[in-house]
Amino acid sequence: GSVACCPALFLSAPASRSGKTTITACLARLLHRHGKRVRVFKFGPDYLDPQILERGSKAPVVQLDLWMAGEEWCKQQIYRAVTEGKADFVLVEGAMGLYDGDDCSD
Repeated sequence: GSVACCPALFLSAPASRSGKTTITACLARLLHRHGKRVRVFKFGPDYLDPQILERGSKAPVVQLDLWMAGEEWCKQQIYRAVTEGKADFVLVEGAMGLYDGDDCSD
């Protein structure tokens, strides 16, 4: 297949409620204000965060879910954003936190 390139950043945090969506939306808005075409992706099914991220990026947000949609579909969505959507920058916000569900008391 063909290759598509643009800068991309994956944003995550140690735990839920750490401000990932706020940071991602602010970064998307900053890039947009600097004339960049920003495409934002959100991992996992979510109702509210994509709406916030769309306001920041001024573009539709695609939700990526490896379990429900599969890896190939997720890859295709990012590829299409870069090639068809002419994205200058891709932001991907992770779901929950890196250590959610991990018993840290051990």
